[in-house]
Amino acid sequence: MKYRLFKDSKKEIKENLKDLKVIYTDLDDTLFNDRGCIVKDEKGDYYFEAVKLLPKIAGKNWDVVLVSGRNRVQLRYNAQMIGLKNYIAELGSELIYNLGEEVYTTYDKQKMKYDLTYKGKDLIKIIELFKKNFPGKIESKMEWSKYRSHSILFFGEISLDLANKLLKKEGYGELALADNGFSSLVKMKLDIKRLHIYNLAPSGINKSKGIKLDKKIRNFNTGNCIALGDSLEDLKMADEVKYFFLMGNALEHKGMILGELNNYNNVYVTEGAMNKGWAEVIKYLVN
Repeated sequence: MKYRLFKDSKKEIKENLKDLKVIYTDLDDTLFNDRGCIVKDEKGDYYFEAVKLLPKIAGKNWDVVLVSGRNRVQLRYNAQMIGLKNYIAELGSELIYNLGEEVYTTYDKQKMKYDLTYKGKDLIKIIELFKKNFPGKIESKMEWSKYRSHSILFFGEISLDLANKLLKKEGYGELALADNGFSSLVKMKLDIKRLHIYNLAPSGINKSKGIKLDKKIRNFNTGNCIALGDSLEDLKMADEVKYFFLMGNALEHKGMILGELNNYNNVYVTEGAMNKGWAEVIKYLVN
């Protein structure tokens, strides 16, 4: 299947982004490498181009908003380290401004009938449910949920379809497990080929929900916004922005991701992987 490359359309893209105001970006495998580092590339070699672009972005008065499955505490530290202040946490569940001064939930939490908070009864049951039904294939530790309010973090490699059918069967049909891409962030003693990051959250929650709310609050229109990411979950951000840029490393997911590209006419793939792909796009737009 053919897909659009950024390099083939970058002049037209830049021309159509004269009113750009905000850059929404995934972290792992996008702004960072697959080990959570912004100053090393996919090979582990030092790479500073993404960091060098941050002051140029600030000079344009473009806001960089981190969009991640990470919780708000983690994202506060991530944002502080690179001089940012706004972020969307837990796969789109929360929108946070000014390093935590304002926090908005993107869904009606009052209607949430499950307790997914730290040591919550449903959190414990679902972790046990997945471990029992996918032995040696998935892991979640209680301490990972200590600062989470809306979702459960898992690492592993399982069938999403089977997992979500299992949730429905066990009375958790209002929740959904999402694949947030590959990861080398942690080492797990699991019987798998490639480690994935999974987030379990209320059905309908995704990263685009956070973007949609941010646009409403700050009166942005679609033409003011771009997004960058590497996974199927990230791709959903394309619904709320003028252009979405898919990192070249995402093509490792060919079986899943290429078919989805048919649903979008505003998605462009970078040649570079991870933060090199990120810099490829932003360097052209900012200069």
